[in-house]
Amino acid sequence: PTGNTALVLSPPAAAPPLLLLGELSGEGAALPPGVLNILAGPPGLCQALRDHPEVTSVTFLGAPQEELQALVWGSPCRGPRLGSPQGGRIVVIVLDSADLDSAATAIAAAAATPLTLFPLGGCVVLAQDTVAAALERRLQARLGGLRLGNPMDPKTEVGPLPPGTHSPEKVVQEAQEEGAQVFQAPLPLLPEGGLRFYPPTLISGVALTSRCLRELVGAPGRAGLAGVPWGAFQGSSECPLPCQAPGPLLVLLPVRGPTEAVAVASALPQTVAAAVWAQDITVALDTADRIGESCGIANGLCSPPHSLQALREFGCPPWEQPPKVDEPLSSQVTLDDRGDPELAQAVAAARGAASGWGRLPGASRAQVLRGASAALVRVHKTPEDGDNGDTDRSLQRALLRWAAHAERAGGAVQEVPGGRALVTRRPLGVLGVACGSPRPLALELLAPALALGNCVVVVAPSGGVGAAQRLRKALVAAGLPGGALTVLPGSSRGSGSRLARQHPDGLWLCGGDTDCDWDSAVSVPRVWGVPAGLLGAPGQDPRPGAERELELRCTRSHCLWLPGGGP
Repeated sequence: PTGNTALVLSPPAAAPPLLLLGELSGEGAALPPGVLNILAGPPGLCQALRDHPEVTSVTFLGAPQEELQALVWGSPCRGPRLGSPQGGRIVVIVLDSADLDSAATAIAAAAATPLTLFPLGGCVVLAQDTVAAALERRLQARLGGLRLGNPMDPKTEVGPLPPGTHSPEKVVQEAQEEGAQVFQAPLPLLPEGGLRFYPPTLISGVALTSRCLRELVGAPGRAGLAGVPWGAFQGSSECPLPCQAPGPLLVLLPVRGPTEAVAVASALPQTVAAAVWAQDITVALDTADRIGESCGIANGLCSPPHSLQALREFGCPPWEQPPKVDEPLSSQVTLDDRGDPELAQAVAAARGAASGWGRLPGASRAQVLRGASAALVRVHKTPEDGDNGDTDRSLQRALLRWAAHAERAGGAVQEVPGGRALVTRRPLGVLGVACGSPRPLALELLAPALALGNCVVVVAPSGGVGAAQRLRKALVAAGLPGGALTVLPGSSRGSGSRLARQHPDGLWLCGGDTDCDWDSAVSVPRVWGVPAGLLGAPGQDPRPGAERELELRCTRSHCLWLPGGGP
């Protein structure tokens, strides 16, 4: 298949290795001319991408999410696909049946992993209390044996901190002040300029509410362990210190067993993958599958094979035609009142119902959709509902079609370097659907979102609320949890902004550019401008590829990786 060509824009400080990569890629005709292009320049250079309509996708590496506005094409629905990898840390769970020597070797190697693979730094190790002390001794021995030096030397295991990153020294000092035990491997004699090196460090003896743990794995304003806000430990929801601690840093926490390990790992934010070590393969697979991260690894530890699929997505993918305009739109859509208790309550109710509804077997969700389809036939409609016969029949067919899809949904085993991976699709969680004028709310959009395990909050113009409420009543009567679908009236502008400020896991914009602004959308992991005509005309089947697109938009990938036995 035809591949992509790439244009890499880099600040001068980070350009040398990229320029070397570009030079090496051209040697021996490894890549045809023009496939990989490296350009170094000031930060404003990125804005020049707006003038090139041939650019179909932009990936944003290494910059804060708030700087996305410098690249926007007027609104979250406009321009090419724009996103940044949701990189993070790995949580390692070591159970009492694990091979401790192999686990310690792999964890120490992960501590030395380049920050380009795990840009938030740090690794949290959850060890079952019966083996925590033995694992700690082994980790200290492995960390003490890591080789620091020139990153261009193939024998080097730990290189310097990247330019622009802060040393984790302040985080380590705070851990010591809280009474934690800190082990640091001695630094060897380093050449001039060796101040950017940081010794491999292991922190143990910290509590789950430790401030140092929050600095290593936290994010301001996010819910923390055991439902306690991260900022509650210092009386404020804002964190005054950097919430990233890059470097060869490990935190060791004891847990009582697999159940507690899953609970703690699922509560830690900014986690991209979880690895489980246990010689009891049934326990290892079950524990890895119960963790909510996008990638679970059994008895292995490496860069997650599907980490780059976790993108913050905005704009249009290459196969969708964005609206053509001469000038970018204003990205500001302001509302008089940002407080919205009714909407906040609806999102909270959806969040509470998401775990139960999403974990039901597909056959159980299919039964609910079939029951709702049958109930809609018996419901007496009024003229205010705004429905006609074709629309009603299209909705019933959509419910039945997605009920069958939910029953068939499964996974695929893929051969990957070093092992095999079971790849499945999981629900996003809470999905917001915003509909503004002039397009009416297409109720068929709700069928795939619910069938695949999401809870949905809809904000629609008052003219479309009646039909949506009728659908909700039919679904609830058929067994849908009460908070899994909420329909609220909204205005013709800014409905998406209202939803985005409640931080759903995904946001669908059905009304175009006026639905949402960048300041609000940047906090949502997945934002999609639903193309007009995606579902086809009333009474007709969706156009080819629409069902696959909808499935991808309301689910996320989950990979259970089994090292060994692969190519």
